[in-house]
Amino acid sequence: METERIAEKLRDPEGYAKAVREEIREEILSDRREASLANAHKTYKEEFEEAYAAAQKQVDPVLKMKMQQSRDPGETLIQWHREQKTRAEVGNDPNAYFNKRFEAFLADPANQAKVLERIRGAVQPVAGKQPSPTSLPPSLTRAAAAATIDADDNDVSDDGLWRHANA
Repeated sequence: METERIAEKLRDPEGYAKAVREEIREEILSDRREASLANAHKTYKEEFEEAYAAAQKQVDPVLKMKMQQSRDPGETLIQWHREQKTRAEVGNDPNAYFNKRFEAFLADPANQAKVLERIRGAVQPVAGKQPSPTSLPPSLTRAAAAATIDADDNDVSDDGLWRHANA
């Protein structure tokens, strides 16, 4: 085997050097991945073990590719696992999940009291004033006089009223 390497080195020195560099690069990457996984295991403990077991059980080619391309495959694994758990809980329709959770929230009497308290708090009357149930027009005493009436304009005939209206 050693003689084969020497012969290859002599036939194609650049190719041999490239192959050696690639081998070293792969070893470094492998060491980094192992360190990342060990660090994630130390940080997340049981969650990491659960994620690792799930990844082994559900051989996911997308996860494998992401972990190989990631600078921190341990974190990538944890993120993937959390996404899988969320997807399993929520399903494909987030609105249906929200409505289901909202109905469960409203079914709890303590939450009903909170909702009623919030509603009552939003409709606080101004201190000292009760809100009027109807909206009244402005007072006529504030209206300006339309026209001044002459003292001698007491003519209530049709012509007099017509003159007064068009004045």
